[in-house]
Amino acid sequence: MQETIYQQYKTQSLETLTNGEIVIKLFEEASKQITMAIFLTNQHDVSKAYNCIAKAQKIIRALEDALDMRYSISIELRDMYQFLFKALSDSIVNQDVKLMKELLHIVDDFKVTFRQADKIARAGK
Repeated sequence: MQETIYQQYKTQSLETLTNGEIVIKLFEEASKQITMAIFLTNQHDVSKAYNCIAKAQKIIRALEDALDMRYSISIELRDMYQFLFKALSDSIVNQDVKLMKELLHIVDDFKVTFRQADKIARAGK
């Protein structure tokens, strides 16, 4: 019963988010997955680290798929998302924690940038 109430709350919370908030949440989750992959790689648990990187890649792919290509910024974002996707693959294949940390920094920068853009967009309404 409690699980059902929690799931309802979670679903309702997600349904009330703006598009900007959803993008921010996705970047937060990608950041969390990359952070876990770094930790797990350092612990030599490559299998679980791989799963975390795969989750981060799914998020990046979803962000890319959601782009509206009528806008020039979308082309630049697509290129960046494609770079991130490939670099995440390279990082886990090579168990390259340094690269993972660099990619984490990029994802966190995106999160901050989208948070600021969402704030500006809300102020304009």
